[in-house]
Amino acid sequence: MRIAIVHKEKCKPNACGKVCAKVCPINKKGEKCIEILDGEKAKIDEKLCVGCGICPNRCPFGAIDIINLPSVKESDLIFRYGTNGFSLYGLPIPKEKAVLGFLGRNGIGKTTAIEILTGKLKVNLGKNIPDNDKKENQEAREKLEKKIKEKFQGTELMHYFNELKNKKISYKPQNLFSLVSDVKVIDLLEKLGKKEKIKELVEKIGIKNILENKLNKISGGELQKVAILACCLKEADIYFFDEPLAFLDIGERIRISDFIKELARGKTVIVIEHDLLILDYLTEYINIFFGQQACYGLVSGIKSTKYGINSYLEGFLKEENVRMRDKALNFNLIKAASLTGSLVGEWEEFEKKYTNFSFKANKGEIRENCVIGILGKNGTGKTTFMKALAGIEPVHIEKNKKEKILDLKLKVSYKPQYIEKEDKLVSQIIKEEKINKKICSTFNIENIIMKKISELSGGELQRFSIARCLSKEADLYLLDEPSAYLDVEERINLAKAIKEIMNEKQKTAFVIDHDLLLISYVADNILVFQGESGKHGISSELLNLEKGISLLLKELNITLIKDKESGRPKINDKDSVLDREQKAKGEYAVF
Repeated sequence: MRIAIVHKEKCKPNACGKVCAKVCPINKKGEKCIEILDGEKAKIDEKLCVGCGICPNRCPFGAIDIINLPSVKESDLIFRYGTNGFSLYGLPIPKEKAVLGFLGRNGIGKTTAIEILTGKLKVNLGKNIPDNDKKENQEAREKLEKKIKEKFQGTELMHYFNELKNKKISYKPQNLFSLVSDVKVIDLLEKLGKKEKIKELVEKIGIKNILENKLNKISGGELQKVAILACCLKEADIYFFDEPLAFLDIGERIRISDFIKELARGKTVIVIEHDLLILDYLTEYINIFFGQQACYGLVSGIKSTKYGINSYLEGFLKEENVRMRDKALNFNLIKAASLTGSLVGEWEEFEKKYTNFSFKANKGEIRENCVIGILGKNGTGKTTFMKALAGIEPVHIEKNKKEKILDLKLKVSYKPQYIEKEDKLVSQIIKEEKINKKICSTFNIENIIMKKISELSGGELQRFSIARCLSKEADLYLLDEPSAYLDVEERINLAKAIKEIMNEKQKTAFVIDHDLLLISYVADNILVFQGESGKHGISSELLNLEKGISLLLKELNITLIKDKESGRPKINDKDSVLDREQKAKGEYAVF
């Protein structure tokens, strides 16, 4: 089987002279394999296409993919976004009274699957019929419905869709921007549920202090929790959560995971999540999504979470007899010995005070060939600390004296938490800032070079901003929450890139992140930020990896151990034998 994908956002017939249609050997014979009508994008007839590979290679904008799928049948097709659009083959079946997770790369069909399972999108078997009253379209829709019934007759999916009509659905979407408005949090919630239920859930989720705040004035993490609460206020039979833990610190991720697990008692819950540590903690079963990003997605059978995650990391799905990638993803990076590199700089003890928040940083050292992970609750000063190191936030270094900029006497490259969008093309920035090909390849920048920075998705903007930061000549690299919007493979690529660049250049990086798996993978040393969120914070001294993570985990009352099969860190079940043994020894993280 062969599919042809035309990426509509990249296809620019007026700028390329319709080169794909001109070079197509089938077109040269007089047939219309590739057709471009005035004002429209290219269309490729998959039945006529011979898979010669000429058009993808000649397209100057990388708008075409021709893909052979020898192990996929056309009858497996569930949904397609128009002619030459993304295709989804297969569909997960929700697991009653359990938490089911979806694991896979960005752009591989996870959100599409959720939208089909919620009824927002309808199964179309690849047939895109205009939604109007023309007789021929009505007849085509009737034929399609009959074909769908025949295809799924007697299956669990048919039973699910028949029952869906009588089920109440609640859905927390990935994109939170629709919530941002000039409305108070409490006013929104009172439109969705009863006051008694709101009061109960507000306490459990921990947003009591922002109820009178307006939705456009709260942080990303607070907005995430409001969206989760709004979803849970609805009495539903099936709950869907699309990336519910983005923007939350590790403590809040555990709290929300416990909340969702409690919700799942007697209900059906489906979750998309990229933080493997939390996915393992939260879910009982998973479906793995694989294929080619933005082109097609395939869905594995249901697997137990531990087995499924390890299969995903190995890159081989035994039951499906499918190899997803050439190499396994592992977590055994070589760590630099604690504080052994040459001393290149240091910061003095300093303080920063705002109207309602104060922060104190203990003094510390900066040594070459070292990655320092920064962990802690939101609102305890991590970003303030990093801005101080970057020289963009003045601080009090000596008591009773004016604030001043820290002078580390080092060149600094800084990737902020919130990235401003520009109107320049990615290719223009690459040329101006001389971003080398190796870094572009590492972060898959080649696929977005013709886009404006203002047009990039969250994941694309994150990858590009990291590439810009790491490509600069500097002594100190500062990355604030680089894993946001990235999938599992992108996070591991990020960790490898940081380690390799610091080792190659003998430089230093500070990385703030809430993904403990990423931090355990990349960091040689740890700084832990403690305090009361939004009121005061203090940084620890520099600690080795296990001590630093243990300090954080002790506060959360959870323990961590390496999985014997894959080497990945995983959270022990609460009150399990391992959990109790590690707590008794004071070893909250064992690597």
